[in-house]
Amino acid sequence: MQLRFINKPEMSKPLMLVGLPGMGMVARTTVNYFMEFLKPELFADIPMPYFSPSMAFFDKGLVVPFDREISPFKFYYSQKENIIFFSGDIQFGYIAKDNELALKIVEAAKLCGVEIIYTVIATHVKRYVEEPQVSGVATSPELLKFLESKGVKIADGSLRISGVNGLVIEYALRKGIKGISLLSETAFPEALDIKACHAGIKKISELLDIDIDLGRIEIEAKKFDDGFKKYLKDMQEKKRKEEDLGYIG
Repeated sequence: MQLRFINKPEMSKPLMLVGLPGMGMVARTTVNYFMEFLKPELFADIPMPYFSPSMAFFDKGLVVPFDREISPFKFYYSQKENIIFFSGDIQFGYIAKDNELALKIVEAAKLCGVEIIYTVIATHVKRYVEEPQVSGVATSPELLKFLESKGVKIADGSLRISGVNGLVIEYALRKGIKGISLLSETAFPEALDIKACHAGIKKISELLDIDIDLGRIEIEAKKFDDGFKKYLKDMQEKKRKEEDLGYIG
């Protein structure tokens, strides 16, 4: 993998927020939400030509060249907030490439003088929670104290975080960069959990000291909550009717 600079803006100890698709789509949604409001500028990517379609395109008998330089992994910079966003469309799903990508992200952070790398990801809980809690892990005791000072509970016991969103924190430590990962509770690991996203975005905005409009995601979270509660109520009513019918005859 190679890092390709489109342009390299002047930076001084920027922060970095990393987000690729993962459990509950929390990491990716968090990065996208910040980018929607801050409008950062693309400045680098990691070319992946073999992710292009395995097909050729033709029009009226002539081949139409496909742009195979489009990258699924991009770096953006907000000068106003002095923060880099790394956004990815996919994860590889196998060990060697996920580790290689995580290392490349951290190497890019090193080149840009990044002070702290943040990720916001989901942690699976077995039951639906009204208010998802956000806990944290970090690369040093000092950062854990910082999290506690911001009202973030430190994750209990031993845990493993799979995929690039977790790996970047370990590689940050290896490369001498500070790292923090926030874990937002989700009962829906295979779907977009907008409530877990909302909880994570709200807390990371406090840590980054970035005042961001949470209005839209708060509305989406309420709609999700109302819809799920209605679903539970309908299921309970259906079960009650089925139990009543069991007494007939």
